Amino acid sequence: MPHFYFHTENGDCIRDDQGEDLPDVEAAREEAVTVLGEILRYRGAAFWETASFSVIVTDADGRTVVSVTARASDAAPEGWTLQETGE
Repeated sequence: MPHFYFHTENGDCIRDDQGEDLPDVEAAREEAVTVLGEILRYRGAAFWETASFSVIVTDADGRTVVSVTARASDAAPEGWTLQETGE
């Protein structure tokens, strides 16, 4: 079973030295989203200080296989509009 490491970045890089055995890259993607969600839940105030949290997943050879990032902003994303609903 492949071994993946879940490193985090929020201004400081925190290296995962233990990792986790998972069946495949798809499972690693799901775990990366779960890890990011836990970071945002428990360290939410720090999220606004750094404006970004990332989880970078590497394989046993150190190659990046996936990364997921959440960004904070006081502005709406470019192109975003609130559409009127047709009630």
